[in-house]
Amino acid sequence: MRFRVYALRRGGRRFHDRGQESVRGELHLHSIMRGQETHRVAQLRSQDARGSRSDDLLPPLYEPELVAVGNGALLLRGYESSGGVGYVQEWRCVLDSA
Repeated sequence: MRFRVYALRRGGRRFHDRGQESVRGELHLHSIMRGQETHRVAQLRSQDARGSRSDDLLPPLYEPELVAVGNGALLLRGYESSGGVGYVQEWRCVLDSA
């Protein structure tokens, strides 16, 4: 499904600016194996016109949890990894009707 996603934190700290940018793409929720452990992952990906290749538009959201639903939007909370450090991240995902 296509969503417009607003990342609500940077380095674990919540944005206070309500005019932050959004990214439009395909939201994928799936599991991956790392060693012997399974991890849930949410990814916002772009898809090329032929559908043969996709790229991450935002860093993956690990162990996402659904926090809220309403008005055509979802709020997901999980962890983002940057430079070997994990930070809390929230995505506000608005269903894109276009």
